Amino acid sequence: MNILKMIGMICLGLVMLIVTVGVISRLVGHPLLGVVELAEIIHFVVILFAFAYTQSKKEHISIGLLVDRFSPKVQMIFDNIAYLLTVSVCMVISYVFFTISMEETKRTLLFDFPFRILKIIVTIGFFVWGLVSLSQIRFKTPLEKKGVTTDV
Repeated sequence: MNILKMIGMICLGLVMLIVTVGVISRLVGHPLLGVVELAEIIHFVVILFAFAYTQSKKEHISIGLLVDRFSPKVQMIFDNIAYLLTVSVCMVISYVFFTISMEETKRTLLFDFPFRILKIIVTIGFFVWGLVSLSQIRFKTPLEKKGVTTDV
């Protein structure tokens, strides 16, 4: 998942550079057109790939009030159900945005950047998030992998 971290760092570095150049050019009296639009497009990429990166680190917010009281095996089953739901939702969103992107003809105002590419980025972002969630499905608890049996 280092590639997701690199994409995020590069995009955030670009946003900082673009905004800095935009502010300095405005102070000098020659504002650049499209600074806000370009920063928004790059933020879009950062946000979508942040979902997958956060999932890979298992840092999404979860509330285990009820589930934490169960045995590790039952907790694993609930986790797997949550992962399967995440995979399902991500794949549906990916499919919908992919089919919509094939028909998209609109473009941004200043840069004439095609919305189709933005929708393909949504497709890729949710698809990667779904793949990361799929990779986290477990069939054995950490204790079972060590040879310790647990009761359900």
